Amino acid sequence: MPQAGGGLRQQGLTWIHAGRLVPNPWNPNRMTDAMLAKERASIREFGFLDPLTVRTRTEPHTRTVAPYEIIDGEHRWVAGRLEGIEEFPCIVLELDDDEARELTIILNDTRGTMQEDRLSALMADLATRRDGARMEALLPYDKGRIDQLVQRRVIDWDELEHRRPPISRKRDEEDPWVERVYRMPGASAKVVDEAIARVRDEGIDQDWRALEMIAADYLGG
Repeated sequence: MPQAGGGLRQQGLTWIHAGRLVPNPWNPNRMTDAMLAKERASIREFGFLDPLTVRTRTEPHTRTVAPYEIIDGEHRWVAGRLEGIEEFPCIVLELDDDEARELTIILNDTRGTMQEDRLSALMADLATRRDGARMEALLPYDKGRIDQLVQRRVIDWDELEHRRPPISRKRDEEDPWVERVYRMPGASAKVVDEAIARVRDEGIDQDWRALEMIAADYLGG
């Protein structure tokens, strides 16, 4: 069996029926409706140009061959199916679970929009089995970004919606306003902005109150 350039076990390019392909459950990349519409338009205009990257799977109990799992190209697969494509060109790899997760992160980093909470959960899961040196050498992030993702506390937004932190003190002359200015890396600022936006989606109309709720939820947890 031929080897890929980096040593991956590769079966080469083959055509696989759409019904024999399944998305992986950990993909942190999400595509907007507008991006999906553009992907469909591209397929209609030029055809399906970029093969999917998939891996072989075997059912653990029956040892029968299961549907191929998509490592890269889930959104192209969805768009292609919506356009009536029944068979897809695929690069077939033999990967274990952690190799598949690592390759998902590497290939998806430049495509679509990574959801921070899903990416953080995926990185934290990998960190339980992969050493830091490997992750820093292989994944498209520096050590600071890896540590930030692995250690990030994922807020339970459904619980937060129903468990508003009590705000009992008066906001008047006895509790004067204080201005705070913080400097932080751009990636960290993006996380803070995303958290504020998500809390505001729950009906909180002021940034400072959203920050207070996030901090109270963290300290209370």
